[in-house]
Amino acid sequence: MKKRNGYLLCSIMVISLFFTACSDLFQGKVAMPTKQNGSLEDLFYKPDEIVKLSAPTQFYVSNGYSSSLIVLNWDGVKGASSYLIERAVMKPIVSGSGVVTYDNPRDEDFDVIEQFCYSIKYTDNIFKSSTPVYSSPEYNYRYYYRVTAENIGKRYDSSDPTGILPGTLLGCPQMVKASMGMSDTVITVQWNKTNYANRYNIYRSDSPEVLPSNPLTTVTGNMTQYSNTIPARDQGKEYYYFVEAVNSSGAKSVSSNWAMGYTLTSGAPSKPENLRFAANSGRGDSTTEIKIEWDPGDAETYYAVFRSSSADSSLTRLTSNTSTPAYTDNSSLKPGIYYYYYVQAIKKNDQDVEEKSQLSDELEGFILSPPMTVFAKKNENLSISLIWVPAIGSETEQLHYSYSICGSNNLNGLFTPFDSAGSSVEADGYIHANNISSDYEFYKIITVKDTVQSNPSDPVAAPPDKAESVQATKAANLAGQTANSSGVYPVRINWSKPSTDNPAGYHIYRSTSEDSGFRKITEDPVPASAGSGGQFTYFDINDTAKVGKMYYYRVLSVNSLGQGDAFTNSEAGYGALTHEQYYLEYNKTIKSSHKKLTLMNKSGSTDKLGTETKSGTIGGTVYYNAKISGLGAAITMEYTNYADFYIDGDSTKGVSFSVSGNTNTSASMDQSGSMSGTMTAAGMYPGKVYYGNISIKGGVAAGGTYGVEPDGFGRAEVSFTLGNR
Repeated sequence: MKKRNGYLLCSIMVISLFFTACSDLFQGKVAMPTKQNGSLEDLFYKPDEIVKLSAPTQFYVSNGYSSSLIVLNWDGVKGASSYLIERAVMKPIVSGSGVVTYDNPRDEDFDVIEQFCYSIKYTDNIFKSSTPVYSSPEYNYRYYYRVTAENIGKRYDSSDPTGILPGTLLGCPQMVKASMGMSDTVITVQWNKTNYANRYNIYRSDSPEVLPSNPLTTVTGNMTQYSNTIPARDQGKEYYYFVEAVNSSGAKSVSSNWAMGYTLTSGAPSKPENLRFAANSGRGDSTTEIKIEWDPGDAETYYAVFRSSSADSSLTRLTSNTSTPAYTDNSSLKPGIYYYYYVQAIKKNDQDVEEKSQLSDELEGFILSPPMTVFAKKNENLSISLIWVPAIGSETEQLHYSYSICGSNNLNGLFTPFDSAGSSVEADGYIHANNISSDYEFYKIITVKDTVQSNPSDPVAAPPDKAESVQATKAANLAGQTANSSGVYPVRINWSKPSTDNPAGYHIYRSTSEDSGFRKITEDPVPASAGSGGQFTYFDINDTAKVGKMYYYRVLSVNSLGQGDAFTNSEAGYGALTHEQYYLEYNKTIKSSHKKLTLMNKSGSTDKLGTETKSGTIGGTVYYNAKISGLGAAITMEYTNYADFYIDGDSTKGVSFSVSGNTNTSASMDQSGSMSGTMTAAGMYPGKVYYGNISIKGGVAAGGTYGVEPDGFGRAEVSFTLGNR
């Protein structure tokens, strides 16, 4: 009896020692003073408090701040180490009558302009590679921005992007004009109002090539004209005026176009009258020239002819000395632009000094132009519809146009006329030509007025049909690919060409959301030549891909002009994990299960003996059994489809890890022993984890390796110290 009681007492002492040491397995302590040995608790991956970053708040985009810069500001986001900046540049759509509209930006319109911004302020230099001038087209663009918070190093999920905000440059005053001969004492300078102008500086020069260093005067921002009094001695002298806008912070716009002005001399001739177009000329009657004429003056009068345009309001002197009351302008006239003509009568006085009349009334003309905005689309019956803004001209003139449709399968080849369309404008303000031949890839439109034909429009092509059979890999073993610094391998996207079309290429877009926030990840389209038998492959080598994060992909088919609008549906995909990262991710679920157990976490050694079963947050069970085994002890953990976490915390995406199997720990009287068992994981990253190579010393894991075998990969051994990270 004494012998049996002694044996029992010894067993209890071993159990006490073992469970004292074993408690380290569950209490997060390090039982030995070396980094080489740690408790099993240390092997458990510790999730960050922050899982997904919040979107930046107090987002601000400057308007009228600078003539070349747009500044973005936002409040810092807790946990963010950098910010990703995206911008969409929207160009104006100009109707035939000159009305300007803009499309709202879509996801596919945004480009990343800064991958890693380490500040909560970003300055976008619109003119990085050019010098701004008053005619720079950038002043007519609209710029839209959004910002995303990121922390690549700590592997936080990126935030959702901010809302989209527009930004504008401080533009210069447009359509600056100065009076010419309308008064003998005053030159009146006029301009269009500039947004965000607090005041205007007016400069005067003797030459259109020289902008003085100091302004002639400054007027307040609610004024759009200035009257400059000219002394009698300078009557008739030509001056050149420039205007610049100044905002409330003192920033200046670029200088406007110059505007020539002069006062009327006492002996100046009368202004030319009845300025008109010659017969069959001036408003779409030619593609190369505009002919004007006016009533003649007396025999001593000669004339200067000036021109400005809707693109540049500065006056161009076409001729300074013609005695004939007519002029033919064939000086580099461009389609889609309205030209404005003025004539000045000139006489020399007795001192052989030129005296100049007031300018004639304005005369507007244009050459016959093709439509400047044309779209193409493919119909369900595979025919093509072409849609365009009417060619420039008044509404009455546009009614007399017809349009010739030309096609070609070679962008640089001959375009053959094959169809025609009338001038009927539909409710949307566009002309539609529906159900035309789809035998051609490229189309151009020619405007026809009587027997005159314009030059062709820029070529367009119908956006191709959407790609088919899109697939994105999920934790797949992709031979030859390398994992990123987070231990995540690339995703392979596969797709097939449309069965009804032959796109020139494809762009790939990626998002962390199924329905929005897509960013283009291909700099150049994947060309049609890259496919084999109509099948295509693209590897998303995503340096920022994170563990446990699902990504969504769309494919956009584009034509030879880079145009496309048919996106595929989004397909979810994510990269496989390295063996080390796989174990860390798997162990999140194991650690979570331990926290739910009651007996394991009791303070008394013998209190830990017994059995219990706990359920996973999502489903399944974990069974715990701790008992005396000979002169030692044994702990069995049995999992049955145990799961605690959803992918991205979203139940619609499925379970992150669902685990089944056993982990068994045993130790003898000297607290040495081993582990055994195999765990099978399902869910986001299916695979197996083997415990048979882990040794126990002093009641803790002190050597060996875990066998890790993700589905599709071979087994690899990872060190027991992995959990010390």
